[in-house]
Parts: sequence; C-alpha cells; structure tokens
Amino acid sequence: MLTTIRQIGNSRGLLIPAAFLASCQIEDQVDLELQDGQILIKPVKRKLRNGWFSELSQPLDIDTAKENDEAQAWNALPSDDTEWQW
Repeated sequence: MLTTIRQIGNSRGLLIPAAFLASCQIEDQVDLELQDGQILIKPVKRKLRNGWFSELSQPLDIDTAKENDEAQAWNALPSDDTEWQW
C-alpha cells in the first residue's frame, strides 16, 4: 500500500488504516524499531491488571484477611462506655 508522510508539528507521521490496526491487534501503543534501514512497528500487548497484585509475595488467604479486618474493626472501638454517645 502506498501512502504519504504528513507533517505533524516538528515531526512527520502517517495514517495506518483501521483494517491494518485490527489485523495486527494494535491498540494505543506500538514499539518502533529500526532494523536494516526499515522501520518495524510492533503492537504492545498490555497484560490485564498488570502490577495490581505485585506486592503480594504469597497467595492471599481470604479467611485470614477477613479475621484480620474484623479484629482491626473491633480493636478500633472504644474500650469503655464513656466515649459512646446515645
């Protein structure tokens, strides 16, 4: 396919047809490489929820997490009735 390069600010760019983008599964980002005098455009595959749970070094035990949350809630309550307002 023959296309023209267009001026975009101080750079130059080209339009990639939607059919090409869909066929290559290109979304928002691409990886550009210069290889033997040619520009190679590769799609960037985003992993769903990448990094969301990276701080967990071991699998989460749901029962223990619930017990800890409940214990924290009970410990946050006032220890005597003087702080309660009815």
